[in-house]
Amino acid sequence: MISSWNPSPVTRTVIVGAGIVGAALADQLATRRAGDVVLIDRSRPGLGTSRTSFGWLNANKKLPRTYFDFSVEAMRDWSRLAREFGEPSWYQPVGNLAWARSLRAREELAERVDRLQAWGYGAEIVTASRAQRLEPNVTIPSDAEIAFFADEGYVCGCQAAQALVQRATSRGAKLITDAEVRELVVSHNRVTGVRLANGELIAAETVVCCAGWRSPELLAPLGIDLALTASTPGAGTRGLTVTIDGITPRPDRVIHTPELDLRPKGEHRLLLEAYDIDTQVDIIRANYHLRERAQELLIRAGMLVPGAGSATIAEASPCVRPLPLDGHPLVGPVSHQHGLYIAVTHSGITLAPTLARHIALELLDTESPILRHYRPDRTSSGNPDLGPDEGSY
Repeated sequence: MISSWNPSPVTRTVIVGAGIVGAALADQLATRRAGDVVLIDRSRPGLGTSRTSFGWLNANKKLPRTYFDFSVEAMRDWSRLAREFGEPSWYQPVGNLAWARSLRAREELAERVDRLQAWGYGAEIVTASRAQRLEPNVTIPSDAEIAFFADEGYVCGCQAAQALVQRATSRGAKLITDAEVRELVVSHNRVTGVRLANGELIAAETVVCCAGWRSPELLAPLGIDLALTASTPGAGTRGLTVTIDGITPRPDRVIHTPELDLRPKGEHRLLLEAYDIDTQVDIIRANYHLRERAQELLIRAGMLVPGAGSATIAEASPCVRPLPLDGHPLVGPVSHQHGLYIAVTHSGITLAPTLARHIALELLDTESPILRHYRPDRTSSGNPDLGPDEGSY
């Protein structure tokens, strides 16, 4: 479907991808009345990675300090956005309860809490009895190191993206859905627009690539080798989130354990994910492969949550995530292709509102001192340091 609109001869900004980052940017630009804004998605807003992501809202293991501060700023921006939208159900700052059992993991958790406390973050080590009071509907181990992060929570990425797009379109942004961007159009080392699969050309002063893990295939014809980890099993780019139904009573908070991560998803539902299961996910293999992994997550949930003993699997969703080589966002203009701006990040759910705000400033010719750290043509090396509780956020 292509929404009915009458474009000007040259649109000021075309955004490719209506996931949480693209949606937040469209909202920012429309709010700032920054001229024509066209948002294009191959499906519908929020139905890709934003829908299948675990959606953990946090700055928990973000390093270095500049990246941590960026994430904290984003958490505050989500709180502000929620007030603007009337405290919607898609934003839930319910806190995060996490524990570790092995000696190494216990030491790491304690050291992390100490660092976060020194940085003014809501983090504390709690006793098993305190943890049980915080979350009475989960079986709390007595032999673990347990931490509580009061300011964390989760965002339902699909609903949030849809709300942001709806507000953007109400303020003049144009939305094109079910439309594949076949190519970026280039003239004399300048991106001048996009061509859709149906042949339609949309001219633009600036094209912003918010296509997530699909960005490399869009950018490769321009000779841009985006510094993303290859999407292969075990690389940290693929995961599986499973929705289970029929939990009464259900936990109210985000829970991270060595065996399972979970959070609420509706009145009687939970969303499940596990790091070791994620490393086994192969989205190309037959559905039975995913069903087996989903069943394993359900079994683990039954051991952790008494109310999940008779739960059923409502949905098993493979999730593909963009993962920059160093784990940090790839954001900014491309030096040899004027008119092109890239915004790709692993931590899209957490960072989206703040990324969008800073990107909007840059598109209006005010360089962001924060985004200077994350330019897409910077030299990246090594693998991101993502631990078991950092799968989908």
